[in-house]
Amino acid sequence: MFLALLLLTAAPASELTDLLSAELDNALEVFSAQDEKPHYLALAVTDQDQVTVSARGGTVGSSIERHERVLDVDLRVGEPALDSTHPLRGFSAMEGSSRSRVLLPAESGYALRHAIRTELDGQYRDHAERIVMIRANRSVKVEEEDNAPDFSPRDESTVDELPIADMDIDREAWEVALSGISAILEESEHVHASNVQIQAVRTAKSFVDSEGSSIVHGTVRARVSMQVQSVADDGDHINVFVSKDVHDPSALPTEDVLTSWATEAVDHLHALRDAPRATPYSGPVLLTGKASGVFFHEVFGHRVEGHRQKRESEGKTFADYVGKPILPDFIDVFDDPTIAHLAGDDLNGHYAYDDEGVPATRAELVDDGVFQGFLMSRTPISGFPDSNGHGRRMAGRAPVARMGNTIVEAAKTSTREQLRTRLRKYAKDQDLDFGILVEDIEGGFTLTGRVMPNAFNVRASTAWRVFVDGREDELIRGIDLVGTPFVAFSNLRAAGEERQVFNGHCGAESGWVPVSAVAPDLLFERLEFQLKEKGQERPPLLDKPGPDGSSDAEGVAQ
Repeated sequence: MFLALLLLTAAPASELTDLLSAELDNALEVFSAQDEKPHYLALAVTDQDQVTVSARGGTVGSSIERHERVLDVDLRVGEPALDSTHPLRGFSAMEGSSRSRVLLPAESGYALRHAIRTELDGQYRDHAERIVMIRANRSVKVEEEDNAPDFSPRDESTVDELPIADMDIDREAWEVALSGISAILEESEHVHASNVQIQAVRTAKSFVDSEGSSIVHGTVRARVSMQVQSVADDGDHINVFVSKDVHDPSALPTEDVLTSWATEAVDHLHALRDAPRATPYSGPVLLTGKASGVFFHEVFGHRVEGHRQKRESEGKTFADYVGKPILPDFIDVFDDPTIAHLAGDDLNGHYAYDDEGVPATRAELVDDGVFQGFLMSRTPISGFPDSNGHGRRMAGRAPVARMGNTIVEAAKTSTREQLRTRLRKYAKDQDLDFGILVEDIEGGFTLTGRVMPNAFNVRASTAWRVFVDGREDELIRGIDLVGTPFVAFSNLRAAGEERQVFNGHCGAESGWVPVSAVAPDLLFERLEFQLKEKGQERPPLLDKPGPDGSSDAEGVAQ
């Protein structure tokens, strides 16, 4: 169902990498004759074919098919021990990145080469100026906490060209299907806004560097998503979002499945509108697998990205905890981008090579509760000189260490019902009427620096009160899970049997990258919730129009 061939316009991979290699060699010859010499140069071209179809209210809102080609130049002037990527400390107009999104023509030839040379020339001038400022900056500042080199050279080059699947999408068939499903969403008077969308992306990355590497690799990813929104009588904004991510568009849910999703999403929206707004809370919490995955992504994952241990402005939460326990001894955590499928789902964070040309590798983070190390790019830190294939970026940004597939495993597990029983017991022991179960989330964020509180926020979208006296669970809304890492981890008591997958995109310094988090249910003896932000506007006064454009009601909505 929904199959047709999307034709690609990019030049053959071998032709492109040959051109990039020639331009790289030419630039190195010219730049090496200058006073400030580069010690490393990489060129990367990202070819992306994208199909997006969205619908609302029974009609297609947009249907787009496009190709885009973006250039990235990674240039380092100076020496591996100290180069032009080194952070500047204190105020400086040079601290911000000079990079911008460089679009290239699809065809090889003069225009392509000219665009590459123009960007190379500009990047060299910026880096040659920056290294001078870095040396001066270092001479007048105190000694840095981490004196590791700025770059980790590789002894061996990599030459590889991996096959990239074609992307098959029948855009017209999806337009028809999504239009019908979007009409179902709008049947409810309480749905104030809705959208159904499919987005499929084929990404081909061509990479060459001054160490002799030449790599072509890529991915195909597709997502179908559905969103309905409303405003409760108290002004609270209600949002229900469901999605499915796959590596093969033909594996996307069928129209029948999506129709079922639409009905369930509207029913859940109604339930949330009628649910009471919760109050701030401190007590036992049970996170289901998806929520646990986002919890570890925010509380733990960003704090073990290697480059953060090198920056003086960062909190470096776990920098001094290598070889020490930070979690219960039944918990392991690792990040492995080589895993394509797990727990019944395709994983967004799967890739073969990172954006610095390093093969993706499993990074051991926690073993039997003991912290093992960091996610590493080619920027070393003390005690961790080598990359483990986690240097990532979106096109147009400089790569830094980022998560891929962050996976939590438990050696000791309990059933969901056993966890609920313990949740109620902890609540009773704390003289509370209920514990809280978080069933679903809509993302989160974290602060890792030193100036603002080193805290996290996991944005709960579906949460329940689980009562000590055994009465029926109560759906609640309007609260987010908040806290700090060590306090949260010290309260982790048990884990569930089955793992769930959260697929999404994570934003940080190097832009938005696809990620996955896989985790079991997790039970905490005590966590904290705060009030979610709340709107102040009442629901719309005017009725929604009927199918013929007229109002279905005699008066106006209250």
